[in-house]
Amino acid sequence: MPTGNAVVDRAIEAHGGEERWRRLTALSATWTFHGAMFKLRLREKQLRRLGATISTREQRVEIVGFPRPGARAAFSPLLVELQDEGGAVLGSLPRPREAFKGPGGLRTLAWWNELETLYFSGYVLWNYAQLPFLLLWPDLAITDAGTRQVGGERWSKVAVTFPDDVATHSREQAFYFGPDGLLRRHDYHVAIMSSVARGARLIHSTTTVDGLILPSRIEIKLGLSGESYAPWPSLGFVDFDDITLMR
Repeated sequence: MPTGNAVVDRAIEAHGGEERWRRLTALSATWTFHGAMFKLRLREKQLRRLGATISTREQRVEIVGFPRPGARAAFSPLLVELQDEGGAVLGSLPRPREAFKGPGGLRTLAWWNELETLYFSGYVLWNYAQLPFLLLWPDLAITDAGTRQVGGERWSKVAVTFPDDVATHSREQAFYFGPDGLLRRHDYHVAIMSSVARGARLIHSTTTVDGLILPSRIEIKLGLSGESYAPWPSLGFVDFDDITLMR
């Protein structure tokens, strides 16, 4: 059902409509993470041209090819798991977000192991690949946050509060939509890193699959004070290719 927020409901229609989205159970894609933030955590080479099946009904992502060719990985908010080519469990991490908290979380400021990388990758894929349709998820609090003039366009901004049981960057996030209703920008802070690790995600290109407009190339900038961000350098890129819808 519609969100009740006029900006978001218009955006959902502009991206292909709620009815078309609700027919899906999942989408599959080839994805790549690359850029400075992934190089720093020593995993960039493992995050190129991998396959993923992303559920649209539950918080679940299955990845093929991580941490090595032929292996498989599964993400959910309460458990991440690595399997070898034959299905044997290589490692698992219950309640993975806890690994980024407390004294043990100091290490994760600089380096992630494979299970921690899987948790981050899984929730990023689940969030990013579905936007803006993720804003149809139950129990989100969505409020208008005015408009902004950006270049020659007037963007509409909404503030969104996610419930505690949704694995995402942060509870409080902001989304900006252009005059055509399409998503232009997404702001958040990466809570598993730091409360001051702010990001601004820019949508550079989209692809249309069976009438749905979905992101295909995303650039991540370092968020600064207010609504500004550092123009250079980029923190990273997320690319989606070969998107297939599953009904």
